[in-house]
Amino acid sequence: MFASVVKQDGKHSSARCWMCGTPVEGRWALDDRTGLLTWRSWQDAATQALARMSGPRQGALLFIDLNRFKVINDRYGHLAGDMVLAAVADVLRSATRHGDLIGRYGGDEFVVLLTRCDVTDAREVAQRIAKGIRALVVAVTTVNGVAAAHVAGLSASIGMALTDAAPALGELVLAADAALLASKEDGRQAEACAVGSRRGDDR
Repeated sequence: MFASVVKQDGKHSSARCWMCGTPVEGRWALDDRTGLLTWRSWQDAATQALARMSGPRQGALLFIDLNRFKVINDRYGHLAGDMVLAAVADVLRSATRHGDLIGRYGGDEFVVLLTRCDVTDAREVAQRIAKGIRALVVAVTTVNGVAAAHVAGLSASIGMALTDAAPALGELVLAADAALLASKEDGRQAEACAVGSRRGDDR
């Protein structure tokens, strides 16, 4: 999640994330199910990071939504769904880079702020995420801890917005969310990644 975790205490973590040569510090709340930043903590950290970005290779926001996640909850139960979310969080950690910020937006949606990258770099990260999610095979259990099944065949839709497309975090999130919707309209392919910008969608 961060470049380094200094101290963890319960649901919070004091951490330092090196962004563009400048540390972003704070006491962040972590999501119970995934260990990622909560939406509110991610917003705080991302706002700090955006304020420090500069240069031609600034950054990008990825908005990630698992496809047909409700089917897992309906078929295997919410405990199984939580296990899948935790596995997806591990994919996000392994697919992202030093200094990137990962958070859980809510439900089966995640956000990743990529630092010091251009659209090519961001696409590569998005493809690694999509490939990692597609390769997941998650052993899920019932509420009694009994093995129930292996969940596979997962996929995700991903929307992307470059930081130069929106001056503020709220607008950046909206642009990435709009790109995510475009990605879903393209057929919910695992590798699908639409790019939003002020000049319109560039896919």
